[in-house]
Amino acid sequence: MKLIVHKIRLKNIAHLGAFRDWVETTDYKACEQLDSVKAFAVFEASSEANAPFHFVETIYLESEQAFEQDMTTPLFQSLVSRFDEMAEVVEEFKGERIAQGYQQ
Repeated sequence: MKLIVHKIRLKNIAHLGAFRDWVETTDYKACEQLDSVKAFAVFEASSEANAPFHFVETIYLESEQAFEQDMTTPLFQSLVSRFDEMAEVVEEFKGERIAQGYQQ
């Protein structure tokens, strides 16, 4: 399974509430409709205006190729459009899980 991790910085800390609301009401629901996304979560890291990043998102994929195809859909593009109004990805990591790992 592939993992993408994004560190996200708000363009304006005043967008904090709107961004959280958008993640909960729009982003999570839309990602359920993307076949390539197996799991998706956003974590608030800081609410300080001068923080290097405010959120971290994790995206688990079966296939990067399938995700790239999903990225061309109108649904995904609508997510990008709204995201870009409020925030930016300041760092990205990609990796592949080693074996099953541990989960309780």
